[in-house]
Amino acid sequence: MKKKVLLTLFVLFSLFVCTESRAQYLDPHFAIYLTSPLGLLSKGGVKAEYRLNLQHALLLSYTQYWGYFPGYQSALEYRIYFAAHSRESNSENFIYGKAGLGYAGYTPNSSNNQVTSIDDNHTNDKAPGAYALAGGGIGRHINFGWFFIELNAGLKFAQVTGQPRVYNEHLFYVTGPGSIADFNFHFGIQF
Repeated sequence: MKKKVLLTLFVLFSLFVCTESRAQYLDPHFAIYLTSPLGLLSKGGVKAEYRLNLQHALLLSYTQYWGYFPGYQSALEYRIYFAAHSRESNSENFIYGKAGLGYAGYTPNSSNNQVTSIDDNHTNDKAPGAYALAGGGIGRHINFGWFFIELNAGLKFAQVTGQPRVYNEHLFYVTGPGSIADFNFHFGIQF
């Protein structure tokens, strides 16, 4: 009787140990992203990721902009991850698509405050206001245990809703929150 109890306990503890050792190979389900310190001159932001499974994830982001176009931007992002060469690799490639909304004000430089558009006496110091965006691209997610870094490149298209007749459209679409090029560097923690 004593041997059966010990054998049963041994089997149960063995199963428990196998289950716990398997847990160290499971992928993280949640991650918190911070925007690159290189972008702090014009923006700062945070993302939260929820992994649906090994290949699919949903991310919710919030970015605060300052400079010429102070405002904010929120987006929902969907990702499909592709593991690099092997399961033991510490990096993953991904493709993503995103959609979101934002608001951009306008704080002109005092020397550019009186610039007019095509000599029609309308100044370019209006705020673009609310806008919607959609975009997509590719990226690489590199894991270092619970810490990670990430690079992505893609295209983003923004449409200002209820736009003013004249605003600094070129600056908004080239370097502002509506920029067409969507290059980002993020770092964060995953658990």
